[in-house]
Amino acid sequence: MSCPLPRPTEFRLPLRAESFSIDEHRNVHCRFYGGCIDVAVKKDWDSFTCAKCPLFHEDRAPGASAYAFNQPADPGRP
Repeated sequence: MSCPLPRPTEFRLPLRAESFSIDEHRNVHCRFYGGCIDVAVKKDWDSFTCAKCPLFHEDRAPGASAYAFNQPADPGRP
């Protein structure tokens, strides 16, 4: 199985950029997000969106359960 490639799409900011949430257009938790930033920079885009990428909904923000039992024990604290 081949590794997916970053597939950002150029995004032209609306006149009132404060009227939208970045979460609607990008998945900052995607494992390929850094690659998409590289693509956008190389193509000299002002902004980009992940909305058309098939991986847009794959990786989500980690919840508390991802950290609850992964902390190292600290024998110096009660």
